[in-house]
Amino acid sequence: MPIKITLRKSKDISPFRRLLNMLFSSPVGQSAILCSGYIWQPNTGKYNILDDGLRNAIASGCSGGSLTTVAGKFYPSYYENYYRNFVRDLRANGIKVNAYYAPKKNWHAKVAIKLNNNIPIAALVGSSNLTGHAYGENRNWNFEADVLIWSRNTAGSGYFRDDDINQEMGKMELILDPDIHQPDEDAQLKSIMQDIIEAELEIFD
Repeated sequence: MPIKITLRKSKDISPFRRLLNMLFSSPVGQSAILCSGYIWQPNTGKYNILDDGLRNAIASGCSGGSLTTVAGKFYPSYYENYYRNFVRDLRANGIKVNAYYAPKKNWHAKVAIKLNNNIPIAALVGSSNLTGHAYGENRNWNFEADVLIWSRNTAGSGYFRDDDINQEMGKMELILDPDIHQPDEDAQLKSIMQDIIEAELEIFD
């Protein structure tokens, strides 16, 4: 099972940003799922993540399909408006967005999944919200840890191996214990996707 583990250690480089943009820009796949507790998309004139390169990455990765989003901490309350701004901006730029939220406003999972014909080929899971502190570079930042998992069985496997993020915690091949019955990475990716799809969510407009 190939994985990549990253830890953000400085304001200069956000591994989360680079892996997320890499995930969306994969030459394989035409749709994605993007989940975050918080999304930083204030009104025009302030820093926001879409203007900082994320819009272009999403557009390139979802031009032939759709983006499914989930958010839902909404505390303070302005985060609900930020999520609305995020969805409306993407739709205004020609991206088909299926937006959801957790009705109990308790969604805190950070997951991004690239889909090829509705089959997950890679997922980014970790601590990073869609905020400037996690996504932005050369600005206020947080220590964040994120893990990229991808399928060895997709045509894009080599793409996910090659990146410019060099850390001691890097690419690894997990060797699963043959004496323990456990799913491979394809089944794990599908399970992550299904857990999101089957979660208690409501349409956000």
